[in-house]
Amino acid sequence: MNLVNVGIAFGAGVVSITSPCTVPLLPGYVGFLSGLSTGDATVQRRRAISAALLFVAGFTAVFAALGATATALAGLLLGNRPLLYHIAGAFIAIVGVVLLVSNRIPMFMRSGDWSRRVRGGQLWSAAPLGAAFAITWTPCIGPVLAGILALSAATSTEGEGVLLMVLYSVGLALPFLALSLSVPRVHSWLRRFSRGMAALRITAGILLVGMGVLLLSDRWVPLMAPLLRLYAKAQWPPV
Repeated sequence: MNLVNVGIAFGAGVVSITSPCTVPLLPGYVGFLSGLSTGDATVQRRRAISAALLFVAGFTAVFAALGATATALAGLLLGNRPLLYHIAGAFIAIVGVVLLVSNRIPMFMRSGDWSRRVRGGQLWSAAPLGAAFAITWTPCIGPVLAGILALSAATSTEGEGVLLMVLYSVGLALPFLALSLSVPRVHSWLRRFSRGMAALRITAGILLVGMGVLLLSDRWVPLMAPLLRLYAKAQWPPV
């Protein structure tokens, strides 16, 4: 495989974190990780990294499928984007609701540990949340993603195309994995403030529910359109 293409795919993934659809979601992502990370600093870090790896695996699976441009799965993903946006929006909104209702609905409590079980159970949602985010990112990181898909389509084998998309995902994963390492520090900092963790969880929940509603109502991309034009005028990202 051409090493230049490898570097381009990886670098494009790294800079995609700055896209207008990705940056607004970072507080929600940190809040999601913080909401399911309990215990001492070591346990928090381990659970946050586990969730981040599952999240990364989720969006990598979607991008790898897009890299296999000749397969029926890639055609299914590209040909059913409106439906997939709605499914992704519904799931993201549900995750946001779970964050919002933690510790707030007595009828769901059992022996006073419902919120602990919900936060622990949220770990399963990390991978599908990553996949849902990947589906919603495609319009916003379109120019970069289109370039990498073009590289993938031009490769001599389908395997090389998939590998380029995986390398793109690895580059995009680095900032998310780095953020997961900050979770224990975020917990420590918020403990200094009254109801700090509750405020972060509520903020993250509102952001995720809001994004889900916008996706379900087909308003997410139009809302991001002015920012996309601004990024295009600034010629960013430079790949």
